[in-house]
Amino acid sequence: MRFSGNITGCGGWRFCGLWRSVFAALLVLMVCAPLALAQDAPAEQAPAARKRGAPAVKPTPKPGEVVPMDAPVRLEQASPAPAAKAAARKHGGKGVAPMGALRTPSKGGPITIGALLPLTGSLASQGQSSKAALELAVTDINALLAADGSTDRMSLVVEDTGSTGPKALEAAKTLAAAGIRLVVGPYSDNEVDGVLDFANANGMMLLSQGSAGPYLSKPGDNLFRFSPSDAYQAEALAVLANQEGCSTLITIWAGDMYGDELVTHIKGQFANLGGQVVPGTRFRPDEANLGKYVADLKAQIDKQVKDKKQLGIVVAARGAQTAQILKDAAKLGGLGDVKWYGCDDSALRGNMIQDPEVAKFAAQVRIAFARFGETGTLLYSSLEKRIEEKINAFADTQSLVAYDIAWLATYVAQFASDDATVLRKAIPNLAERFYGTTGWLALNENGDRREGYSFDFWTISHTEGKYYWVKTARYQNDPGSMKQLILNGPEGKEGK
Repeated sequence: MRFSGNITGCGGWRFCGLWRSVFAALLVLMVCAPLALAQDAPAEQAPAARKRGAPAVKPTPKPGEVVPMDAPVRLEQASPAPAAKAAARKHGGKGVAPMGALRTPSKGGPITIGALLPLTGSLASQGQSSKAALELAVTDINALLAADGSTDRMSLVVEDTGSTGPKALEAAKTLAAAGIRLVVGPYSDNEVDGVLDFANANGMMLLSQGSAGPYLSKPGDNLFRFSPSDAYQAEALAVLANQEGCSTLITIWAGDMYGDELVTHIKGQFANLGGQVVPGTRFRPDEANLGKYVADLKAQIDKQVKDKKQLGIVVAARGAQTAQILKDAAKLGGLGDVKWYGCDDSALRGNMIQDPEVAKFAAQVRIAFARFGETGTLLYSSLEKRIEEKINAFADTQSLVAYDIAWLATYVAQFASDDATVLRKAIPNLAERFYGTTGWLALNENGDRREGYSFDFWTISHTEGKYYWVKTARYQNDPGSMKQLILNGPEGKEGK
């Protein structure tokens, strides 16, 4: 039962006619949410301590008002169905089980899904986190299949993209040669850009856990993206800077697809809020010496900004680049009196906290890094803990998205033919009704995640010489509710 481009017609493991329609209808009505039977992850985890900050509630702020949080925002979970509970118990209490069992129309066989992950190169840490999450998904899905009496099994074929578009393309060709049509990834915009034309021409569906650049948001292609658009991250950053009293914003960013698009939207969002934007500094993504760019940034500030207390600096770069920028800024002097903001690729990264010089300056300026928001469910914290135990590092948020995609792809493989036209319709139809670890996976007309794009802001604090991460704010956007900026209470100020 290999899910590949070599299977045609209606036979083998597929339903035909009425029965296929009946089972498809039943799947639509299912609540496809894996539920965890586990405890919350501890506050401190390797490689450095992390504190979630004070609990939070949903206040009703006045326009322009920053409201402190008092109690946690939590998504309520339904009770698992008896069969799901039994499956989880059988799996030692660590697994997960959706409320509807994975049922297949055949007497058994493999469901093969591919993954394009950056296991080497600049995004290797993110790729390793996604790989660990996908391995857990395979274990959990197959445990549920076994508990449900099915002989079907899901397997995963992983190819390394090397964090680049050209290598991602070669990896995609390898998967295509094996007949694989459903693929988790690629992770980044650059990788997706290198693969998308090939995927469109060869009927390969790309279900990306990390790509978020607005440039790639187009209808009718074979790309489906399950992380919120960078336009939303830009909105969250601009709102936080505005609410914290910044009237002027300046940016320093890597000149690649990620940095260019993110900064364009940040500048636009901040200007829409009435703020002034200083041009800022763009550097080549392969630039080793960032000191001269930081010096140029300071020169622009000294020349064009009168009140530094109302200035915000946004760094849109990869983790290692952001760490170097902060280190160079600390040496220059005069940049410790402004507010700093960072982007998702640098949040909870070890290079932000392992170098004492970087961590000290980051804590001093209280730089706030945006990160795709946690759902607050038991399932989320349980899965996060399991991933972190495998990689001995903080779990990348997008790795939990990858876990959700694996479940969704398994359902798609079971209930749709491998015809590209059928798959292109089946993926958004099933995603519309699928609630996973990271929330609803519903997609818009361009195949991008449509709802639930909240962002958490993480800062670095210190106590007795030890640096750790603290969640200090949340830009919340739940379906059907008002967008809110919520600040944490006193715990978010520890170590200051």
